[in-house]
Amino acid sequence: MLVVKNKKKLIRGIFIISIALLLFIGILWGLISVVKALFTKKVDNQEDIQKQISNIVDEKQTNQVTQVSAIPENSALNEWNLKLVNNDNSVDKTYVPELEEYADGIMFDKRAIEYLRDMVNAMHKEKITGIWVQSAYRSYEKQEELFNRKVNEYKSQGKGQAEAERLAQMVVQRPEMSEHNLALAADFNTVTNDFENTKAFTWLQKNACEYGFILRYPKDKQDITKITYESWHWRYVGETHAKLMKEKGYCLEEYIDYLKGAEEI
Repeated sequence: MLVVKNKKKLIRGIFIISIALLLFIGILWGLISVVKALFTKKVDNQEDIQKQISNIVDEKQTNQVTQVSAIPENSALNEWNLKLVNNDNSVDKTYVPELEEYADGIMFDKRAIEYLRDMVNAMHKEKITGIWVQSAYRSYEKQEELFNRKVNEYKSQGKGQAEAERLAQMVVQRPEMSEHNLALAADFNTVTNDFENTKAFTWLQKNACEYGFILRYPKDKQDITKITYESWHWRYVGETHAKLMKEKGYCLEEYIDYLKGAEEI
């Protein structure tokens, strides 16, 4: 009987030990799981932090790009019809626009010629028939010829070369500095200021902007354009720009400054 009793104790002991061992293993496994979870969370947190940092960097870079892109590039300044040509802004000697014949060998920029035709036709419809285009596109060589002719006129009056060139440039621009090289300027009738006394001139002052044309060298802007008043010289800039220039009373130099956002005009 004693032996049997010892066997029971042995079995009970083994059972208790097994239970304890299982509990220990369970606790140990739980601890391992907790540690593993904490480590994984830490890694995840580190990854999240890295992602957040990356996102901040990306956002910053994006904002920088957005800010640069948001700087308004006034595309109007790059428009072909707003090309500024004067004493300070030349057109390349080799520049030749795509031309189309207006009449009798007179050439004009192909992109603007219909506006010129429509404008003159509109005058004809209103019985203003005493209007014609005397000159439009001029090559570098032609402009050089006209400029030198004017210089020689002044020299024949006793002016020195430098003074003759200065005076000539107020009437006939040097080659590369003339709007006629752009094929966007039209000189009407006899190319004298007698033109301002015609019905055509009065009509142009009121209606030319509807066709995209402006009086390029107004009487009250000579100190800005550096060109003497030319009632006969009209320049294509496009309808929107021409109307705004008329509304604000700007010559082309002032309008370009306005587009650039100049504080003072």
